[in-house]
Amino acid sequence: MLITTKNPLLSQPPKPWYSLIILVLMFFAGMFIGQFIGLIISVLTTDLNLAEVPELLSLPLTEEKRAAILMLQGLGAMGGFIIAGLIYLVIVERIQLSTLFNWKQINLWAVILTIVIVISFMFVNTIFIEWNMNLSFPGFISGFEEWAREKEEELKLVTDFLTEFGSFSQFIIVFLVVAVIPGIGEELIFRGILQNKFHLIFKNIHVAILVTAVLFSGFHMQFFGFVPRLFLGLLFGYIYYWSGNLWYPILGHFVNNGFTLILIYLYQAGHIGIDIEVQEAYPLNIILIFSVITIYMLFSFWKQFQYQKQTDE
Repeated sequence: MLITTKNPLLSQPPKPWYSLIILVLMFFAGMFIGQFIGLIISVLTTDLNLAEVPELLSLPLTEEKRAAILMLQGLGAMGGFIIAGLIYLVIVERIQLSTLFNWKQINLWAVILTIVIVISFMFVNTIFIEWNMNLSFPGFISGFEEWAREKEEELKLVTDFLTEFGSFSQFIIVFLVVAVIPGIGEELIFRGILQNKFHLIFKNIHVAILVTAVLFSGFHMQFFGFVPRLFLGLLFGYIYYWSGNLWYPILGHFVNNGFTLILIYLYQAGHIGIDIEVQEAYPLNIILIFSVITIYMLFSFWKQFQYQKQTDE
C-alpha cells in the first residue's frame, strides 16, 4: 500500500515547519534527559566520577568508560528518538500510533524481501564505503578534511573498543544499543516523521526521501561514511514509502546494524574467517551479482505492495 492522503501525517494542517521546530526541541530535550539519567546511573554503578565525564571518549578507554558510553548512548537515543518521537506524534500530531506501526498488515514475504534486500545491499555498499573512505577534498577545504579524518579516527577507536566483545552478555548490551534502539528510534524520527513532513513541504516524495536521507547521514557526523549511509537512507525511505508501514524500514535498519554486529562477534569468537571491519570493496563480479539481486528484490517489494494496493481497492 503506497502512502496516500490516508496517512494522517500527510493530511494535517499545513504547518510543517512549525511542527519541525517543535520536534527538534523535543528531540534535544529527550536526548538531554536520557543522557542525564544515564550519567547518574553510570556514576552510581561504576567507579566513574563526574570529573571524568568530559574525557569519556579520550584515551585510555576503560571498562568503566565502556559502560558509561553505552549507558549515555542508549538512554540518550531512547529519550531523543523513541520517547520524544512518540510523545510528539501523540501530543503534537495527535495521531494513532497504529497508523505508522501496523502489526496487522505485516506480510511475511515482504519481511523476507526486506531482510534479503538489506543484506544484499550491504555487499553492494562496500564499493561506496571504500570510495568514501579514500575520498580527498579540494585544497581550499583541506583543513576541514584534516579535522574530519581526526574525528573519524577518534570515533573508530571508540567503536572498535565498544565492539570488543569479552562475553556474550557484552554483545547483547551492544546489540541493544547499536541495533535495536537505533533501528526503532531513527526510523521513527527520520522516516516516520521527517520524510512525511518533507513530503508535505516539497510536494514530491522523491525529494522528501532524498532530503531525509541526507539529514539521516549527516546526523551521524561521519563524513567519510556519508555516501554509503546516504544510500541506506534512500533504501529505507523507499521501503517505507512503498509499504506505508514503518515496521519494514525498522526491520531493515535493525538487520543492517545487527547483522554487522553478529559477524563481528562470530569473527572475534573464531567461528568465521571474515573480518567485516576491513573496509574494502568486494570484487567487482560479487558487487554486480548482489546489485542484480538487490534491484530484483526491490522490484519484487514494490510489486508486492502495488498488488496489495489494487487488492485493497
